[in-house]
Amino acid sequence: MMASTRLSQHLGGFALFAALGLCVALPALAQRDRQVENPAADALRVCADPSNMPFSNDKREGFENRIAALFGEKLGVPVEYTWMAEQMGFGRNTLKRWLPEKNRYACDLIISVGSAFEVGKTTLPYYRSTYALAYTKGHGLDTIKKPADLLALPEAKKNDLRIGVFTGSPAGDWVIQNGMIGQIVSYRAQSGGYDSNPADMVTKDLVGGDIDIAVVWGPIAGYYAKQIESPDIAVVPFSRDDGPMFDFPVSMGVRYGNDDWLNTVQQLIDDNLAEINAILDDYGVPRVPLRDIDRQVQEDDDD
Repeated sequence: MMASTRLSQHLGGFALFAALGLCVALPALAQRDRQVENPAADALRVCADPSNMPFSNDKREGFENRIAALFGEKLGVPVEYTWMAEQMGFGRNTLKRWLPEKNRYACDLIISVGSAFEVGKTTLPYYRSTYALAYTKGHGLDTIKKPADLLALPEAKKNDLRIGVFTGSPAGDWVIQNGMIGQIVSYRAQSGGYDSNPADMVTKDLVGGDIDIAVVWGPIAGYYAKQIESPDIAVVPFSRDDGPMFDFPVSMGVRYGNDDWLNTVQQLIDDNLAEINAILDDYGVPRVPLRDIDRQVQEDDDD
């Protein structure tokens, strides 16, 4: 998602790549001479947001925390965290921050990054997620099984809906392009920090009846739909039949300059993909099939 802000803000909010990218494009020159032969020799050090469910939090309750714990178990080392809000400078202040007193970097792995990740290298994507519609069941919307069903509602019904969308998101653009701009309740994507939480669209406004439909990044919709016992919330993911720009790949990120570590992380993904998918299922993360481009190895152009 986009220009380095909090992951849930970006994915919950707008053009995904800066958000999944997590980090601003910065010259990858400083500290290039500092190599760590085996970053996970004594601990798996993960860079993560302390308050960004369902992805991660400092209680280690997110699915990224679960994946990190799985990797730590496979490597036979404890998992340690460097916490920072996923906002401007996240990668520079975590993955690339050298600790001279400890003769190492602050952390060595980001569990979720996107194609805009430019402060390091990425593994091959290990899943693709997508935007989704969410609504409360039993309020006249139960015929919506795919996004196109929303468009097929009677005009009177459709025109009466209040649809929560983040400004600038692909799914928000879809709502506008399909003639429902008058039904939009607009949410502004934030630039990081904790003053606004994309989950509130589902947990507060949808549940409270302030909006009839929430259009949000799928992992947020899927997770909170499972967490909320009442009312019952339906989650309707966008598919490629709805357009080309709703789903985005998620990879893991490491620093430039240590391909051995990158290969180790990739092997951990490959060897444990079934368990990773089970974790994502536990958190209700909607997924679409990976694309051919997701299987192309990253060009070795900056290390």
